[in-house]
Amino acid sequence: MKISSYILLSSLLALLPLTAAAQEEVKNDTVSGRFLDFRGLSVSTDLFGYAYSLLEDYTSGEVAIEINLGNKYYPIVEVGYGSTDFTDETFGIYYKSAAPYYKIGLNYNFSNKIGEKPRHSYIYGLARFAWTRADYDVSAPPITDPVWGGSVGLDLNDVSGYYSWIELGVGVKVKILKNFHMGWSIRYKARANQVTGSNSRMWYIPGFGNSRHTTFGGTYSLIYEIPFK
Repeated sequence: MKISSYILLSSLLALLPLTAAAQEEVKNDTVSGRFLDFRGLSVSTDLFGYAYSLLEDYTSGEVAIEINLGNKYYPIVEVGYGSTDFTDETFGIYYKSAAPYYKIGLNYNFSNKIGEKPRHSYIYGLARFAWTRADYDVSAPPITDPVWGGSVGLDLNDVSGYYSWIELGVGVKVKILKNFHMGWSIRYKARANQVTGSNSRMWYIPGFGNSRHTTFGGTYSLIYEIPFK
């Protein structure tokens, strides 16, 4: 009986270091290897923004830097520059503006589990907070008052405006070559805040589009993943 107890006790003592090592491995994997482990960095440019001039009366260019955390969470910063130089042929209203815009947010990988090996293609959700501060020129031909007579024109230069909005949407990322991906996204945009001149308002918002409370937008991006060991 004593020999059996001694063998059992010795076996338990021998297993203690292995159990502690296993617990430490699980702990490290849970804290740093799965949830917030740095897995890579990527840079991208939105090709669709350059084609806006073919569809709308403005154009924009945009680049982004994205961090991969655990192949699940992707904090991202997007910086762009938008401009317009437009004359309304019907009313003769002229509007000109050009300014940078900024977006910060997160992409969430729906396809990967936390800590899982990254897939070549996946679907993700996105959220952004965006803002821009732009100066604009606006002018319009004189308008005659039908009651009192006389005419009043509009000619404003370097009017300052501020605009912020949020973006929510979904996207797809597809691998095309080693370290290269293509990405598509559809975004719903909603105004958060607007500050503009007392005699006019911003007609074009860099990064947002025409001045509305809400609108839709999209991106078509070329993405390069910087390799890390």
